[in-house]
Amino acid sequence: MAAIGSIRKHGILLMGIIGIALLAFVMGDVSKLSTLFSDKYTMVKINGNKFDNEYRTRLEQNTALWKIFYDKSTLEESETYQIHEMTWSQLLDQTIIEAQLKDLGLQFTKDMIAEIAADMVASLHTQQPNQLLSRLVSFLAKQASTDMVIDFISNIEDHKNDNRYREIYGAYKAIERFATIDQQRARYLTLAQNTVSFSDEAAKFFASNNTTLLTQAVTFYPTATQFNEIEPVVADKEIKNWFEKNKIRYQIKENSRDIDVAIFPIQPSPEDLSAIHDTVLNRAARLKGAPSLEEFHISMMMGQLDSTYFKRSEITIDTLAKLIFDRPVGSYIEPFEYENIVWYYGKSYGSAKRSDSVNVAFLVVDFKNDRNPAGSIRTKDEAKKLADSLKVELQKGGNVFTLLPDYLGGRETTDTTYWASEHSTFPELYNSLLTENVYVQDAPAAYVVYKVIERTTPVEKRLFVIYQEEIKPSDATIKHIRNQAMHLQAECSNAEDLMTSAAQQGTQVVQGKDVTPMMANISNLQNTREIISWAFNPDTKLDDVSDIYNINNNFFAVAAIRSIKVKGDAKLADVRETIEGELKAKKKLELIQIMLTQELNNGITLQQLAEKNQVSFMDSVTLVFGGETYQNRNIENVAIGKIFALPAGEPTIVTGKNNLYAISIYEKREPTEPSANFAMEKSMLRNAVAGRSRNENTILEGLKAKATLLDQRYLYFTR
Repeated sequence: MAAIGSIRKHGILLMGIIGIALLAFVMGDVSKLSTLFSDKYTMVKINGNKFDNEYRTRLEQNTALWKIFYDKSTLEESETYQIHEMTWSQLLDQTIIEAQLKDLGLQFTKDMIAEIAADMVASLHTQQPNQLLSRLVSFLAKQASTDMVIDFISNIEDHKNDNRYREIYGAYKAIERFATIDQQRARYLTLAQNTVSFSDEAAKFFASNNTTLLTQAVTFYPTATQFNEIEPVVADKEIKNWFEKNKIRYQIKENSRDIDVAIFPIQPSPEDLSAIHDTVLNRAARLKGAPSLEEFHISMMMGQLDSTYFKRSEITIDTLAKLIFDRPVGSYIEPFEYENIVWYYGKSYGSAKRSDSVNVAFLVVDFKNDRNPAGSIRTKDEAKKLADSLKVELQKGGNVFTLLPDYLGGRETTDTTYWASEHSTFPELYNSLLTENVYVQDAPAAYVVYKVIERTTPVEKRLFVIYQEEIKPSDATIKHIRNQAMHLQAECSNAEDLMTSAAQQGTQVVQGKDVTPMMANISNLQNTREIISWAFNPDTKLDDVSDIYNINNNFFAVAAIRSIKVKGDAKLADVRETIEGELKAKKKLELIQIMLTQELNNGITLQQLAEKNQVSFMDSVTLVFGGETYQNRNIENVAIGKIFALPAGEPTIVTGKNNLYAISIYEKREPTEPSANFAMEKSMLRNAVAGRSRNENTILEGLKAKATLLDQRYLYFTR
């Protein structure tokens, strides 16, 4: 009781202690809880919605499609970058368009998407199949008949959980999504296009100004050599004033970095080259002194000699082809260096005249086995006897095509023959097809009876063995090169130090400008994903110097962050060079205009001016106020507006955005009477102001500009 009383007496104090302990426990875990309410580890967000899993799924499917279409098992980093950009563009476009359709009361339901997929598959039987799906079918048809592939595609959802078809299923889903996006985009943009209209007043104004001119015209390009001496100067004040008035033009669309990379090529030293050469000479001498080629081959830990024959045209290295085919069989192939990459040496040891390929028809006699328990009810012995009897019948002159319908083995009736080539057929089987007209192969699940139909004309082929010694740096050389990189890295605390120290050491520095988070390369340096990931790590700051990176065993690299550009308003320092270039170009146009105008004032004709500057003189040029650039002899629209304000007769120099034009108008044709209800004028105005592709791009870009986006896809590489 005394103890209970003591607890009651100090109850308030105990509650305070417990509360503090509980608070400490919660606060100790607050960093974990905070991730639930922040976007620090969010990869993709569009208008407040997170799409990390969706992005990964789409990326995987697009990658599967890319690998199949380009027949690749692995991808270069540049290809991976392209797939990431394609995936992001698709996801962004589709998400924004779906939101717009939803606001209009339109949604693509699962049934509608299923219908799109069904139509896509059905198109394979028409004259205008879905191009992507048709390409996928063509790829798969290399392994089975087209009908079998289409049947598989039609029921592909049955195989979505089968790992054997994971990539094929992913590629199909990517194509299905392409088709869905196309439908969604078409429907939305059709609705959006129909909202663009022009009033009668606008059409009337357009009609009244739609004059036509007949002119003489000459186009001048400021980059031409005769204008090289004109070098305008732009004052710092001009740059600042221009920037203040035109800030919106220079907004940064995406986060980027300027990254300096000091590179240390991993190359063999002179000592390495000498040691490699000695090794090659010693091994070539051992080959010549060996009791037999077979024993030497085994001593080189290369197993049994290869028995594959090659013809001369299959040897892509000309020096090697000559050493193999221009000397007697049994000759040694003396060591030779190939493109500073590898040393070759070896020996030829056989020759024969052989066909490149054999055309065969084949009968499949399957039997019950673990691989096909639901297949044939024959035992293996029964299948062997049947195959042997079929062989005898064919040897006696039996028609293999008469027997085929009963022994197709799952093939279509159109798949009755094929060409077996030397390098894609098992050597034992191919050698048998060269020497026997009928041959029985003991395959894992069946006996296959081959009947040779024809063979290609035999050509000379050789057996040979080639040994190689790669020209690469030794471990000691690699360590030395790495130490050089470590020394530079230790000396540098910022980007400027990196440039200075590298220059003192004679080390090359590659400067990457405006590198964005998902890029794979920095300037001309390939496969630098690791460096870019470091550069965009939230912990990496301006002027930070990286650790040492080994890039594909090609070079060591030390990087530094020279500049960090954040999406939004640009800083003057970041765009100063761009503005200076634009203002110089603008001033150069003006100075050339003054120079050419002076020549016209001195009485030179347009034709003489053209001849003097070695450019084309155009006579009887028709210019249309409402025409596209291509209709107006590629005269820029900016200049067209100025030209139509000129009086007739007087030669004048007019500036466009990039070029200059000498114009002499000798006839101005007033507009014809407008069409009924200004129908034609409205159509022309619509095309000029809101042409379909121009308008669609403007609509989509406008929607993207208004969207709230979080693009941290670089986190994909830090998983």
